[in-house]
Amino acid sequence: MDCIDALNRFGLTRQEALMYVTLLGHGPQTGYEAAKRAGISRSNAYAALAGLAEKGGAMSSGGAARRFSPTPRGEFLARLRAASEAALALLERELPERADEEEPYLTVSGHANVVDKMRAMLGAVRSHVYVSAHSAEAAHVAHELAALAARGRKTVLLCDADPGLPGVLVHRKARERGHVKIIADTAAVLTGSLEPKGSAQCLYSRNGHLVRLMREAFLNELALIAREGEAAPPGAAGQE
Repeated sequence: MDCIDALNRFGLTRQEALMYVTLLGHGPQTGYEAAKRAGISRSNAYAALAGLAEKGGAMSSGGAARRFSPTPRGEFLARLRAASEAALALLERELPERADEEEPYLTVSGHANVVDKMRAMLGAVRSHVYVSAHSAEAAHVAHELAALAARGRKTVLLCDADPGLPGVLVHRKARERGHVKIIADTAAVLTGSLEPKGSAQCLYSRNGHLVRLMREAFLNELALIAREGEAAPPGAAGQE
C-alpha cells in the first residue's frame, strides 16, 4: 500500500489522491501544472482538483489563472480521522447483531484476510485454544498467542520450532509450510492454506461435530508425540 492507496480507502478517488500528493510535493499549482506533473490529462486533473476541494483536501485562489493549494497535511489527516471515527461510531450503534444461525462452513480467501481471521479468533478466545502451524505461519499470530497466555488462557501450539512465547505450551513436531489449524474454545475451527506466494484459503466453521472431531484429532496427535518422547532413547529428547 502507498499513499495513493491509503487515501483511496478514505473516500478519495485515485486521481484526487494523486492531486493531493502532487500539491503537497510541489506547492500551489494551476490545473495545467498539476496535470503535467502528475502525468494525467488536463480535464481529469481539473475534475480531480474540484473533487479534492469538495472533500476538504485543497483550496483554490481566484483570478484568471486559478491555483490550487493543498490543505496542510496535519489538518487534512485530522479531518479524515474524525470522519472515520464518526463512521465507525455510527456502525457500532446501528449495525444489527449477526443472526444466531450461520452457514456451517465458510471460506476465508486471501493471505491478509486469513491472517486477520486468525487474529480475530485468538482475540476472542475465552478459555483455551489449540494451534497447529509451521513456525513461519505461527509468527503471524505470535503477539496474540503471547497475549492469550498472559491472560491465563490455555494456549497450546503444535509447531516445528519453539517461538519462545512465555506461557505458551509448545509441542515440537514437523509441520508442513503454509498450513494452519486453530481450534478455539471447542467452539470454532479454522483450517487450510496460508501459502505466502499462493492463494491462501481456509475453512472456518462453528459446526459442533467438526469442531469436536478436529479437537480429538489434535489431542490424539499430542498424545502420540508424548508417547514418542517417552519411547525415545536417552539423549534423543527434542529431536524430530
